[in-house]
Amino acid sequence: MIYAAPNQADSKVDFKTRYGNFIGGEWIPPVKGQYFENISPVNGWVFCEIPRSTEEDIELALDAAHQAKEAW
Repeated sequence: MIYAAPNQADSKVDFKTRYGNFIGGEWIPPVKGQYFENISPVNGWVFCEIPRSTEEDIELALDAAHQAKEAW
């Protein structure tokens, strides 16, 4: 079966053009504002951008994880 390409009419999958880091239950842009192009292995086209995270982003994620540990 052939499906419609993402973000097209009748597609079963839609992508945002840009994603952030999922930290503390929220999508957060990378601290330094840098992104990678996420390229499809099928056709070589860029279908979205993903964060180029740095140690500052990792520290934010660790802080959020430490704050959430009691609830777990």
